[in-house]
Amino acid sequence: ALEPGSEMSVTVRGYEVIVRTAPDGTMHVTCPELPQVSVRDQTLASALARAEDAIDAVWAGEFVKPLPSA
Repeated sequence: ALEPGSEMSVTVRGYEVIVRTAPDGTMHVTCPELPQVSVRDQTLASALARAEDAIDAVWAGEFVKPLPSA
């Protein structure tokens, strides 16, 4: 597992995404090129899956503006 505060770069759907580990241990994934993409999950695999879904949604035109985080 990644240490809290660490970050790494991964490619998802052809985009560079940044994975940061929050202090509570959750994974926060953002995409510099697609600011609408900002997802969190408990594990790296599920966070990256959510990021894929978010990028797909951007491509599908579902994200016109960033949504307030729940």
